[in-house]
Amino acid sequence: MRKLILGSLVAVLLTGCSGASNVSQSSTLDGEWICHTIPTQDKQTYDRLDHFVLKPDGTGALRGISYIELDKETTVRYLTKGKVKWQSQNNVLSFDFVNRAMVPAHSNNVAKAIKQDKKLQKQEKEKLATFYSKSGDHVNMPIELKQNGNQLILGKDFATCRRVTENDKDIQLLNQWFVAK
Repeated sequence: MRKLILGSLVAVLLTGCSGASNVSQSSTLDGEWICHTIPTQDKQTYDRLDHFVLKPDGTGALRGISYIELDKETTVRYLTKGKVKWQSQNNVLSFDFVNRAMVPAHSNNVAKAIKQDKKLQKQEKEKLATFYSKSGDHVNMPIELKQNGNQLILGKDFATCRRVTENDKDIQLLNQWFVAK
């Protein structure tokens, strides 16, 4: 009899937990995240480091560094900063970007090379146009939470995210870039 009652209680608890997972998914994502995007062979993504702050009210902020390879010797670097509206439902994270801006953060050598070379100027312009065409103002990304909600996979191998930790090295790197620029 005790086993039957205990089994029924566990079943009720599990049913309650599984039904609540979609409802509470947004609250599970609240907080600060660091995301690393690795470039794909088809150049559909770029090497990126992003910091997202997702607030419980569905607003948030982002800042990040993008590295875009122009050729084997020249990689340009851009800082991205903006605000987002977000929601998560049925394992899909939706972003609406608000006031997003990208500014160059090239090394002195790369900036000088681009200034002196019309071919590199054209390549940079083309790469930026491609970047903007791929990153619309609204994005829906399938997500998968892992490690008790401390790791997040965006899209199919698009980016791996983790919660920001105290004395986070990636946050320190971003702070250097965003204070200096």
